[in-house]
This record gives sequence, C-alpha cells and structure tokens, in this order.
Amino acid sequence: MNVVKCDYCGEEIEGLPYKCKYCGGIFCVKHHLPENHDCPGLHEAKSPYVIEREERMARGVAWWPAPRRPPKPVLLFHPGELRDLTIGMAAAFVALAYPWAFRPGGVLAPLLAVLLAVLPHELAHKLVAQRMGFTARYTLSATGLLLTLLSAVPYMPFKIIMPGYVAISAYYPDRRSIGLVALSGPLVNIALCLALLPLPSSPLKWAVFYASAIIALINLIPLGDLDGAKVLRWSWLVWGAAAALSVALYALAVI
Repeated sequence: MNVVKCDYCGEEIEGLPYKCKYCGGIFCVKHHLPENHDCPGLHEAKSPYVIEREERMARGVAWWPAPRRPPKPVLLFHPGELRDLTIGMAAAFVALAYPWAFRPGGVLAPLLAVLLAVLPHELAHKLVAQRMGFTARYTLSATGLLLTLLSAVPYMPFKIIMPGYVAISAYYPDRRSIGLVALSGPLVNIALCLALLPLPSSPLKWAVFYASAIIALINLIPLGDLDGAKVLRWSWLVWGAAAALSVALYALAVI
C-alpha cells in the first residue's frame, strides 16, 4: 500500500490528497491552498474579476464591470443587545441622578448626560468595530454594573460609569485596529466636552460635561481591559495625548 505524504509538511495524508494546479505538488488538507505551502506559482492565481476581464478583452469587448465593493456595515444589533444597552443606560442614569437631578433642570440633566455622553461612547465603539469588519456586541458587566450603581450613593467623591462594554470578535485583529476601536469611545467624550466649553454655563451643560469627562478619564486608564490599555499597546503618543486631554477636562468639570 502506497503512503502519500504532504510535499510541504511530510505528514501522511488521510483521505484524498490535494494536487495544486499551480505547482503540481501533493498536499494535505491543511496545506492545500497555495498560500499555505509557499507555492512558487502563487503569482499565477487570478481573481474572478481578472479572468472575466481577460475573457472580455480576448473577445474584443473593451468594457467590463468594476469589481463590486461590499456595502459598508450599518449599526447592527444582536439578540438581547438592546436589552443590555437599555439596562446599562438606566444604571448610568441612576448613578448620575445625584446630585444633578436635584438641581435646576431636574431629571433632564442626568437624562441628557446619558443620551449625549454615555450612549454615544458605547455606540462609537460598536460602529467603528463593525466598520472594520469585526463582530461587536454591547454586553453588561456584573462588576461594572455594581460599581455604576454604587456611584449613585450620595456624596460619592468619584463616579464610575461603566455598566457594560462592547465585546468585539475578529479573526486577525491587529494592535492598530483594536486601538482605534478602543479610542473611538473616549474620543467621542473628549470631542463633546470641547464642544460644550464655549456654551453658556448651566446645570444641564455641566451635567453632560462632567459625565463625558469622567467617562473619558476612567476609560483611558491603561489597566486591564480598559480602553486605555488597548490604545497604549497601539501608540503611547496617541494614548498620552488623549489621557492628558481627559485629565484636563475632568479638572475643569470638578473645579
């Protein structure tokens, strides 16, 4: 009985062997693709678009359709994700209710803070991740939810608003892509604070400003799975600039 071995790894092939049409070699299922066995004839591989173009040119047809680009992904939600997002935003509202709900503006102040500072932060993570081809889902965090609700206790000196996070999944994520996804959330908060600065002072303005500044500051801490750690692994310059801005904006919020 003849034993057929893979020309690339030398292991015995179980089942039917694969013959490469470019180099003529015999390979196992793991290495049958040209790019997986360093095929010397890989340059001969052609996309269906190139083949169609050459066939049209051979027939004397000067026009051929342009390759179709995949449509840009929209903001897609997974089953149960809107429920988690609603619970998370409700927890953030409770955490921000004191002291803002008891000042001029009432419950409108924490409500605006959630809608303008907390929700866009999470949606920015999700949208940027999906536009990069990643799977992204907002998920509640038991620890984060508890810390957020504890922040509702009156006279707490520091509020932690992180009831959940956007979990992403990708086959081959690189540091730059992960860093950009992580940066997008705090960047939205920093941009919001900068946009609010020239506006007239009011309880509503400072409620949104404080919430946005504290969210940016906490998330840019370079520890664990926080956004700051992912941005720092990608670029310490980008992280340093964003972190410095968030510290300055938080200082303005509490002065």
